[in-house]
Amino acid sequence: MQRNAVATDVYVGARGQPMRRYRASNLSALGVFIEGQHLELEIGSVVSLVFPIPINGLIRLHRKKAVVAHVSMHGVGLMMQGRLRRPRQGP
Repeated sequence: MQRNAVATDVYVGARGQPMRRYRASNLSALGVFIEGQHLELEIGSVVSLVFPIPINGLIRLHRKKAVVAHVSMHGVGLMMQGRLRRPRQGP
């Protein structure tokens, strides 16, 4: 999956913590890299992400869940969670 260099804001909320604004610098359908030190985010924890996306003069909020995959002094790598689609059972 191709990653795209971006410079966009993302709001991250961890369990028991308010949403905070961070800077995303690398984004793909499978993950995102958040710049800076984030000591409150632990590997393996699930976080809520909100991406504000401007569309035709409006701001749409794109919401995802992600798992903290790695933490370094440069930032945090998050792996997107997706819903598994199961084939429909026919009659």
